[in-house]
Amino acid sequence: MQTNLAQVLYREQKIAYILTNADFGILEYSGEDSLFATALPQHILEAVPELEGCEDILTEVITGQMPRFDLENINRMAENEETLYINISVLPFQKSPEAEFNLLFILSDITRLISAQHTLTQQHNELKLLKRSLDDTNQRLEFILQRYVPKEVGNALLENRILPGLGGELREISVLFADLRNYTSMSEKLQPAQIFEILNTCLDIATTAIGEAGGVIVNYMGDAVMAIFNAPNFQEDHAKRAVRAGLNIQIMAASYHNSQAGSALHSLHFGVGVNTGMAVVGNVGAQWHYQYTAIGDAVNVASRICSHARPGEVLIGEDTYKYLEDRITADALAPMKFKGKSQEITVYQVRGMEGNYLSFNF
Repeated sequence: MQTNLAQVLYREQKIAYILTNADFGILEYSGEDSLFATALPQHILEAVPELEGCEDILTEVITGQMPRFDLENINRMAENEETLYINISVLPFQKSPEAEFNLLFILSDITRLISAQHTLTQQHNELKLLKRSLDDTNQRLEFILQRYVPKEVGNALLENRILPGLGGELREISVLFADLRNYTSMSEKLQPAQIFEILNTCLDIATTAIGEAGGVIVNYMGDAVMAIFNAPNFQEDHAKRAVRAGLNIQIMAASYHNSQAGSALHSLHFGVGVNTGMAVVGNVGAQWHYQYTAIGDAVNVASRICSHARPGEVLIGEDTYKYLEDRITADALAPMKFKGKSQEITVYQVRGMEGNYLSFNF
């Protein structure tokens, strides 16, 4: 059976038209029934109430003063209670040269287009909400990463300079240990909440000094802190940075004590030990929990040196001293015998460093 072209257009595009006279009375209607009620009214304003108040414009169109007039996104309720969206274009129309001008209302169903736009808008809004949720999650993760993982380690992991697995690499580093003196005896006299507050204050001093020198804190051990230099980022002057951090810990702690005279915190002082040497740096732990740290004899010696440091002292190992002997003021102490070491080790007490760091007298 042959299909009329107009029928195809009506079916696919849902195009219809209404022809009116100069008084806007409906003369003819043809097209998709669902666009309007089957029993079409006799006047265009009854069929399209949205044209109410536009009579002057319609008159200008029919007299040729305006080439056309368009109404967009008019909605109608279909018999199945779905909303239809229609565009209407109003044009002057003359059937023959001798005939009077009429108004031609061309109707097109844009429901599919509007539906697609609504879907796209909804998807866009959902994507915006998803992006906002992802941004919030990323901010929380960044907050957690910065406070539970050293920033340098986190960046190295994101840049694949550190693989997220157990194992490490051998490299020369400088290791700093800072340990509070008189902490145990003071803890017996205070409430746990007070101890916690004081401990956080002291560790904040050490952490700030280490961070300013470019060190990476790899462990908090009760009232002690361990930091490494030259890992994960390479630092050619790692020995200088570590000693600078140690001196600044003592300078900052002394300044803070002077401002807190008479408080329990005034009796607390750091002992600092620094050593330079080869160590394995990387991830240590279990398959489900890693810790970025350094392991090796150089680390053990740094810990032993720190244990011999008196309150307010910065002690360094011989290899660290060799890097900096022309840049620091330091006194060699009597050779020390450390547990687990077969030979005695020479340790130096640092009193000051060149540059902006003033000599620190103990």
